[in-house]
Amino acid sequence: MCRSCCEYERIVCQCPSQRDKVGYAVPCCRNDVHQCDPCIIHQGCSVFDNCKRCNNGTWEARDDFYISGSYCRECRQGWSGGNCLTCGGVVRRAQGHVVLESYPVNSRCDWTLHVSSGLTMDLLLCISDNQPYSHVEVRDGDNQNSSSGDSLHIRFVSDGYNNYDGFSATFREISACSSDPCMNGGICSLDPVKEFQCSCRGGFSGSHCELSESKNHTSCPPLPQLQHGSSQLLDPDGEKMRVEYFCTHPYVLSGSSERRCRPDGSWSGAQPRCIRACREPKVSKLVRQKVMKPQPPSRKSPLHRLYSSSSLLTSSTGAEGDGGAPAVVTDVPAGFHLLYTSIEYQCSSPLYQYSGSTRRTCLKTGKWSGRHVSCSPGEGSNRSETRWPWHAAVYHHLPPGVDEQVWQLVCSGALVSQVGVVVPAHCVTEPGQTVPLSSAQLRVVLGKHHLRDGRRIQHLQVSEVLVHPNYDPDVFDSDLAVLKLLDKAKISEFISPVCLPRMQGGEVTAQQAFITGWSAPHQHHGPTAEPGSRVAQTGVVELADVAHCERQYSQQGIPVSISDNMLCGRQHPTSPSTVCPSRTGGVVLVPDGESDPVWELLGLVSFGYDLQKCNPGLYTVYTRVTNFKNWIEKNIK
Repeated sequence: MCRSCCEYERIVCQCPSQRDKVGYAVPCCRNDVHQCDPCIIHQGCSVFDNCKRCNNGTWEARDDFYISGSYCRECRQGWSGGNCLTCGGVVRRAQGHVVLESYPVNSRCDWTLHVSSGLTMDLLLCISDNQPYSHVEVRDGDNQNSSSGDSLHIRFVSDGYNNYDGFSATFREISACSSDPCMNGGICSLDPVKEFQCSCRGGFSGSHCELSESKNHTSCPPLPQLQHGSSQLLDPDGEKMRVEYFCTHPYVLSGSSERRCRPDGSWSGAQPRCIRACREPKVSKLVRQKVMKPQPPSRKSPLHRLYSSSSLLTSSTGAEGDGGAPAVVTDVPAGFHLLYTSIEYQCSSPLYQYSGSTRRTCLKTGKWSGRHVSCSPGEGSNRSETRWPWHAAVYHHLPPGVDEQVWQLVCSGALVSQVGVVVPAHCVTEPGQTVPLSSAQLRVVLGKHHLRDGRRIQHLQVSEVLVHPNYDPDVFDSDLAVLKLLDKAKISEFISPVCLPRMQGGEVTAQQAFITGWSAPHQHHGPTAEPGSRVAQTGVVELADVAHCERQYSQQGIPVSISDNMLCGRQHPTSPSTVCPSRTGGVVLVPDGESDPVWELLGLVSFGYDLQKCNPGLYTVYTRVTNFKNWIEKNIK
């Protein structure tokens, strides 16, 4: 059916300032599924929104704007072009602002902000929340293709549907003096290369005026900055000058928290460091625990098998914080444990009933995987062929030598907006790393049900790969990423976004959900040439407590670390078909409400311990999407 705008025979068009009629527009149903095509809205009244004076016409071939393509004689202030759909300009000043209060559909505006050569810029951007498809781009440079410089380029593009409140941006130039680096009343100034210099008051010296020249006080040299933390200089004018150190969460201080200036001009002690650590979980005296040495788990995603015969798959090693093993540090504050330290729990007596995770691991976020541990006294429907319009097929262009073929269907994703697809992070990153793949290595195909289905499908390029900042490739915590599409997906009966969860966080109360994924991955020479007849199938998953996953994996000799960002589930006995999520990936959906349900994205397949078989009794771990709702919405605009 057509949208409501197609229910009228014609629309009277008039200039907003003069209110005089200038012609008529007749919106039509012109696309394949008989919907009102937004691309013809420019022949409605909206083209005159920014006109101060309009050209005459009746929408016939003899009209001035029909022939010349210029609909307006004069535009409202700040707008230009024959349709008055362009705005922007060049701003050269130390500080200022850009405001766009309202805008017509299909408009585009570009601003270039310049500050003094060699300086940087601080930008505060405020965007209205009710702009579903309009977007603002900000680039470091003087045009949309720039990547560096002492200028900033802002581009605003509106969609062809509705216009809402615009946006505002406030900017100011920042120099090395903006942070007030001079201490003790020193005056900051810039040298020719924009580095700061401090003019110190009498009695002080040093690059920051931090040294006292008092005869009764010995000066010590400046100390290096503390990475992932901060320091505070105390009593700089007295005889007991000292520095105190603090770390930001989830880091803790390794070493002394204080250094003092000695009479001989040297600092006491060694420079401390901030290291990642977790505070030990509190348990009752009924719980017995065993602390294991820090050791990053070795876990493989479905994508790892593509690299099994290639030298490109290397072990994850490196400095702490980069996904590898943490540096050996012995000085850890009491009550804290290093990254990837595991604690195994059991009740002190078989007469107690155990609850919670049997093993918990310190994660990069500073939190422990699994559930709180306690001990208490006690005695020891056929949807297999359903076309899900938001189901996306994600293809990876494999490097030479990994496979004889060029492209590989590696993952299922979910379309959540016209320009955003949510996928597991392990599908779009280098194995064992957080580094995203190049956007040129990825393709997204929408509307695909059969692997060789060539009808109504869309092949879309990826413009940007956004991996969640907390993604941990060693334990698959926060296994989530967003693919930004280069072009908007065309919405139709076969392609449309799925709803995100209504609220951020919260418990998942659903006991079962639907999963859609491919029956098995299939190789081919490109996204447009897909042999085979496999179908995207749907199964039913029964959700379980994460302890079920931990217990089953432990029985197989594979201890895992389950965090609050994960769900646990396996195939439901009533499932209409068998889907092997640990091999092929998949998207988990749950209906919100019993009457007229709205489908919501509940989870994404993260990992399973058996990649070769498809036993319906095996549990699979899913990324809990509800914990990332705010981050997804922020990154799909």
